Amino acid sequence: GRVSARIEEARLALRGAELEHGRTSEEARRARRRFREVEKALRARAEGIEVRIRKLDEENARYRLVLRTVTGREKAIPLADIVRGYPANRLGFLDKLGVYFSRWGEYLSADPREANSEGGVFPAIFGTVLMTLIMCIVVVPFGVLAALHLREYAKPGPVVSTVRIAVNNLAGVPSIVFGVFGVGFFCYLVGGWIDGGPGSPLDPGTWAAGAAGLGILAAGGVLLTVWRLRRVGRTGAPGPFLKAAVPALWIGALLLSLVIVALNPHFHGFFRAKLPNPTYGKPGLLWASLTLALLTLPVVIVATEEALAAVPGSLREGSYACGASKWQTIRRIVLPRAFPGILTGAILAMARGAGEVAPLMLVGAVKLAPRLPVDGVAPYLHPERSFMHLGFHIYDLGFQSQNSEAAKPMVFTTTLLLISIVVLLNVAAIWIRGRLRRRHVTGRF
Repeated sequence: GRVSARIEEARLALRGAELEHGRTSEEARRARRRFREVEKALRARAEGIEVRIRKLDEENARYRLVLRTVTGREKAIPLADIVRGYPANRLGFLDKLGVYFSRWGEYLSADPREANSEGGVFPAIFGTVLMTLIMCIVVVPFGVLAALHLREYAKPGPVVSTVRIAVNNLAGVPSIVFGVFGVGFFCYLVGGWIDGGPGSPLDPGTWAAGAAGLGILAAGGVLLTVWRLRRVGRTGAPGPFLKAAVPALWIGALLLSLVIVALNPHFHGFFRAKLPNPTYGKPGLLWASLTLALLTLPVVIVATEEALAAVPGSLREGSYACGASKWQTIRRIVLPRAFPGILTGAILAMARGAGEVAPLMLVGAVKLAPRLPVDGVAPYLHPERSFMHLGFHIYDLGFQSQNSEAAKPMVFTTTLLLISIVVLLNVAAIWIRGRLRRRHVTGRF
């Protein structure tokens, strides 16, 4: 694998030089010579590895186990095809326990075989856990900050009411809709931009004018913000027009900066040399995690808001009376006492994300992944790769397998494993919440 990765790296370097300088340029000719030298050395190394593999295969094929029945029938089985052998009718109780736990060890640590109907589910466990961790890293901070703004900072009004209604409606959207959105937005739009740049870039003159407009908006926002901060506490407060001008300038600058970055005519993607084979412009682990983050975002926001609302108002007033600022009150008083509820929402989001299947069928989960998203080849973490998932593994074995009867034991065992993971997450949430509540218990008047 490392040899193949180095050959591909050399090929991409040659392809990049040809795209940047042209096929007939001096830089391209030098890159072509370097590629031939590197390829020759690596091909020789790969041939040496293949010779060793062939010798091992020949040695492995020398041995066979011949079985003979009482009627005289014989069957020869290659020794490499035997996973384990034991005299079933001679096993004692401890021997049976040893076989039972060895089967569980194989199931949890081995790769699948025989069209996923035998072997283990380690790649599916690994993909499920890694996807859930990335999802939580994205959704928990964003959900907590959104709930904190809605509960502690935002003034009640039509905008806040609209946002709350949107969050509640988002919780009721079918999960397959999130999968379709993930394919269209993350895979094709964002991933395609990362691979090859904007599909319809602005012309250089329009882009330069937009960049100049962005500078003007940003400078105006900075000046008005500084002027308003200096006017705090003075007489003659600014009128409603100036109050609305500051957020309008910053919002306009943000939107214009997104347009300038997305439609930059001077950006040609990070993986242009690999096209037309997409790198990020296809379903993968990263896009699956972001899609499930959108799916579980309402769970985190609602749970965090309820936890913040449960903190007594007298604690906030006491903190203000002692001279603390709003942020100091939130950081030292509100968040520690709301943390049990926030943690519960986060773990419930993890449990829901770990069990979802429908979006993953569109944005990254596959029947059999040839490589894990984490391996020993730099950069070691490959979020663009497809992955295996326990829920999709159950669906594939139960409904897509050529021999559903033979796959039934694997289906039931994988179902039990997935349910156990979800139950453990919920039990951990209840236990941690109880400990934190006892730590932050307060008197009631």
